[in-house]
Amino acid sequence: MIGNLEPEENVMSTTIPRFLIFSKESCGPCMLVKKYFRTINDPRVSIIEEISLDLGAPEENYLLAKRYTDGATPTLVVINDLEEVIEKYVGGMAITQNIRKLFNKYGV
Repeated sequence: MIGNLEPEENVMSTTIPRFLIFSKESCGPCMLVKKYFRTINDPRVSIIEEISLDLGAPEENYLLAKRYTDGATPTLVVINDLEEVIEKYVGGMAITQNIRKLFNKYGV
């Protein structure tokens, strides 16, 4: 885990946060994370929004990556309704080890 950013109490929300995963097709760990999500048979993975950073991806994807990541893939970012980062995991191992904990933590 690169970072576990604790939210300030005044920015906590009762809504379920957004889960964004930044990935590339040419990224080996990204493909392993995708495979892991398919094999765990957990319907909650469907709420994760995949943000492709492949060549030709929409400009909006690159702007989101600039805002929420340092460019490394895969990166899982959890943002609140104010679009503030409340959790961030970089790398396949960190993501696969923590995704279910995050779902449970945020009531997904």
